[in-house]
Amino acid sequence: MIKKLCIATLALTVMTTSSMAGDYCSPTPLTEVIGATNTLNDSTDLSASLVTTSADILSLSKSLVSAGSTANTEYVSAMLQLSQDILDMADEIAEMADRILVMADDIGDMSDRILETQRIQSANLSLTQSNILKAQANFNSILHR
Repeated sequence: MIKKLCIATLALTVMTTSSMAGDYCSPTPLTEVIGATNTLNDSTDLSASLVTTSADILSLSKSLVSAGSTANTEYVSAMLQLSQDILDMADEIAEMADRILVMADDIGDMSDRILETQRIQSANLSLTQSNILKAQANFNSILHR
């Protein structure tokens, strides 16, 4: 009811203001006034929602503060120690992962060296076979003379 009354009052005020202004401003269409009023109503609803949410957060904060004074300190200490132990284990796992990455890089370097050695040995083997064949051909030519 109040919203409808506000809309009607706002529309009447805009029309009255526009007619009193004379040539200095143009009349505002009623649809624009209603659109602006709807936007204002949406903003008001959003503000009310934010106030409610803020009240809920304040209530939750107060309950957490009151729960903190009645909490079992041994339980909280055990949970904190467990969290610290988990953090330490995570650090150790990260260090091991770093070592594994370094080892993987080293293995990659070694495999590159092995492949290069194989290429060299293959070329040497091919050259050796070629030389042996030439030696056999030379030996055969000497024997058949």
